[in-house]
Amino acid sequence: MPGTLEHSTQKGVPPRLLRAAVSALLVFGLAAACRAPLPTPELKYRQERDRAVRAELPPEAATHFRGLRFYPFDPEYRLRAMLEPVSPPEPLWIAASNGEQRPAHRVGRVRLSFSGGAAVLSVFQLDDIREQYPDELFLPFRDAGAGTETYGAGRYLDIERLSGGVVGLDFNRAYNPDCAYGIAGRCPITPPENTVPFAIKAGEMMPPGHG
Repeated sequence: MPGTLEHSTQKGVPPRLLRAAVSALLVFGLAAACRAPLPTPELKYRQERDRAVRAELPPEAATHFRGLRFYPFDPEYRLRAMLEPVSPPEPLWIAASNGEQRPAHRVGRVRLSFSGGAAVLSVFQLDDIREQYPDELFLPFRDAGAGTETYGAGRYLDIERLSGGVVGLDFNRAYNPDCAYGIAGRCPITPPENTVPFAIKAGEMMPPGHG
């Protein structure tokens, strides 16, 4: 009794289609083989970040949580820049996800070059946590993928203070606000001045179910 495979064999597959299928398989296999594994520190970070989010999820969100989504790791998104201080720091209010306005100060700016273009991003300190975290620098940003590939209200980046006024910025570790995952909070919304007109394809992506 002829089955599907026999039926296909009897009809025959044109050699041109066979060659195209084999070529596609070879390209896919080579791409997968050439994709470098995550560096150990990055793998550890992603695992810890996933566990931290899971631990804070409310029960209704935990039921549907399918894990964090990340762009592929790209060392080109690990940057260093001079922190250009704003002196004196400029007071402002940053809108939060719960409708509040959070007091903050603009303390500096960084000039960064990406493959998609250049950007000048403001760096802040949140006044309501400054006593607890006096050295914490806060950099929220929104890229051109916001609302499609990345969270619409923007993402956050922790800044590493280095010597001589230099700071380290690893956009592979850009992360979504807790509110993106249904965790209650007063998540700062990225100010318009930190919106860039190109995509930054690094770090956490849009949570599943958004967009």
